Amino acid sequence: MSRYHARITGNDFAALADLVTKYKITVARHTIEKVSDGYCVDAHVTDEQITTLTAAGYKLEQLEDADAQGKVRQSEVRARKAAPLTTNALSVAAATAYLDVEQVEAALAAESAAPNDSFTQLIKLPHPTWEKRTCHALKIAKGSGEKRPGIYFLGGVHAREWGSPDILIHFVQLLSNAYRTNTPITIGTRTFDAMDIRNVIETKDVFVFPQANPDGRNYSMTAESMWRKNRRPAPAGHTKPQCCGVDINRNYNFLWNFPQYFDPQCPIQNSTDPCDYQVYIGPSAESEPETKNAVWMFDTYPHIQYFVDLHSFSEDILYNWGDDEDQSSHPDINFQNPAYDGKRGIASDQAYREYIEAGDKKIAVELANEMCDAIKASRGRVYKTEQSMSLYPTAGTSDDYAYSRHIIDAKKAKVFSYTIEWGSKHNSTPFHPVYSEMKQIIDEVTSGLLAFCIAAK
Repeated sequence: MSRYHARITGNDFAALADLVTKYKITVARHTIEKVSDGYCVDAHVTDEQITTLTAAGYKLEQLEDADAQGKVRQSEVRARKAAPLTTNALSVAAATAYLDVEQVEAALAAESAAPNDSFTQLIKLPHPTWEKRTCHALKIAKGSGEKRPGIYFLGGVHAREWGSPDILIHFVQLLSNAYRTNTPITIGTRTFDAMDIRNVIETKDVFVFPQANPDGRNYSMTAESMWRKNRRPAPAGHTKPQCCGVDINRNYNFLWNFPQYFDPQCPIQNSTDPCDYQVYIGPSAESEPETKNAVWMFDTYPHIQYFVDLHSFSEDILYNWGDDEDQSSHPDINFQNPAYDGKRGIASDQAYREYIEAGDKKIAVELANEMCDAIKASRGRVYKTEQSMSLYPTAGTSDDYAYSRHIIDAKKAKVFSYTIEWGSKHNSTPFHPVYSEMKQIIDEVTSGLLAFCIAAK
């Protein structure tokens, strides 16, 4: 069964909501645009879904066979894997294809083992994946102290989004080399001088966990390129291939049991069906080893105050909240208040809006704009900074979980949290574009992350 990248046009917003609630289509939420005959959105659909949507009156522009093009990307990865595993072979700057699972881990280990390094530390994550892989993160910091803010970058959560680990490995390689050599970093028209680099590493702790879902990444790179979830075995009695796996970015402990909290008419992109190909939330909150590892980083390094999770696609920088639109006037209207259960998740209504302190919102927007400006300096791409909630709300996601921690437990640090959605809907295979384009994306997002590290106080 092929999956096609398509643009779907409906008559109005209600028709787009029906794509999620009625037809179970997972859409690229932030690709919505007004067109002459309604509203258009990007999605990936099967032959059967194309037939159903066409019969229902939707217009579909079929862009490409994502599976066929994915096989081309897979062949490029195999060709790179066949090359000797040298230090230069692990360089993202010199690469012509995506890193595979083993190369991501090898690149992290190589950075931690660099001669005369006293500022990189390899961190072994405690929870092996379903396929018994061990994950690692890297801490980049020179010195210590109680007032050093922690900055945490996460990638590789969704299996098919191949570029996120490559971005973070490149970030690590570029930042570490600049510090070792006391040289600036120039990306496009933006130069990060050597003093800024020293200040980041000598006054802040940077944590990079580039490959949270190696099982899924390996499966996507070697078998089914459009695979999104992890590789949890299918429940007893479920034999279809799509019944494996959990969407890690629906598995965090933030409004995880979404049917309890959201309006039944809300077009939320979450599912309690293990056989949902895209957004199955799992049997319980934080049920997955991949989720546990990501949360372990927050618990083990409680001074983390900034968090960015890298995803694709749609060229956005998203800040809290994702469950409903923001408001700063009524603190009692919040995700912990059961009086609002069953009312969340409808855009532009008056039943519920999620509370965020005005000062926090200001800081969140300012930091998002710092990343946006640095990304634009790379090659002129303009990422949109906006609240995570749009027409389609979410629950159980990393960014809302991270920011909610200090609200649930005042002893925990406040974590300003973001999702970057890299890559354009106009790219071929937008979840894993051709690597010549991905190299451009790697540069622009790396520029944004460097600016974020400098701006975070």
